[in-house]
Amino acid sequence: MRIISKLFFVSNFVISKITRKQIWKKVRQKIGNIPHLSIDWDVLTDRFIEPVIWVVDHFADSLGKIFVSLVWLLIQFVVGVAYWIGLSFYWNISAELTIALVIFGHWILLNVVFHYYMALITPPGLPPDAEQIPHIKARCKKCQSVKPERTHHCSICRTCILRMDHHCPWLNNCVGHFNHRYFFLFMAYVVLGMIFLFIFGAPVIVHELSISDASEPIGYPVFHNGSHLLPVKQVEEVSPPRSRSLRRAVSVTVAILCAGILAALGALVGWHARLISRGETSIENLTNKDDREAKRLEGSTFVNPYDYGPYENWRIFLGLSEGRTWWCVFFPSVHPPRGDGISWCFKNDLTHVSYK
Repeated sequence: MRIISKLFFVSNFVISKITRKQIWKKVRQKIGNIPHLSIDWDVLTDRFIEPVIWVVDHFADSLGKIFVSLVWLLIQFVVGVAYWIGLSFYWNISAELTIALVIFGHWILLNVVFHYYMALITPPGLPPDAEQIPHIKARCKKCQSVKPERTHHCSICRTCILRMDHHCPWLNNCVGHFNHRYFFLFMAYVVLGMIFLFIFGAPVIVHELSISDASEPIGYPVFHNGSHLLPVKQVEEVSPPRSRSLRRAVSVTVAILCAGILAALGALVGWHARLISRGETSIENLTNKDDREAKRLEGSTFVNPYDYGPYENWRIFLGLSEGRTWWCVFFPSVHPPRGDGISWCFKNDLTHVSYK
């Protein structure tokens, strides 16, 4: 899981500067242990990361809009190919099976589109004015905003975010308290959709690659001059249909694309599921990891104050309160998460779980 953690933060490099510094600290510690290797890490770090930070600070908004457009285009492309090639394939096999696949596929598609759209338009959560929460004295050093527990400053959005997880370029938005559920369920349903496409798309691809292309001519064109059949020299003037070749190319392209998406998002879903089970955000995982190691060296146990056990952590994350059940996970729902993102004391708190 540590490898997944590092891959996750490398792919989402547009997160808070605090997190980037922590990542570099870990890298420096690992490489610094290599004997006979002398590196001026201050100079190297500044030369490498300053151009990256400059690009992010100046073009993050424009790049985010491009990434969001790519997500919508990708969804339309995959769905369009499924209709164009897959629907006709299964309809010729069984109309009943095709109807069942269409219903199940559209249930996945509905959840993917809904949760992505909600993650886009839902504000992650901003701290209220200091007058509304006078009991909180902490202030952000960068934006001077009041800073409740689990709040972090986003250098891209240039504001503090309640229970910030990270800044996601594919959303062009921060993932925080109020849109974290939408973000996670979007990824989960995309992974489910990729598995669905692999299971029922494999026979389609095998079919497309195995059948002969009847549209392509066999041999070469000829003409009759009255007594003999002679070959046509200007073959380039004959334009045979290429629909079969196009279908094959598109099928293989979608398969490769879906494999990459499944591998990347599958790892992220597993990583985030682990964090949710432990009552942590991505940023808190880094800080808690250092605290766990420090406590271990002291011979004591680290206690996460926001961990109420895996089951209750998931109920808190999914907003399963006020009579809501797990059915809210399987169908689109706009219900808010549990809590206001400021206070983390719940009435049905369970005993905190400790990790060595």
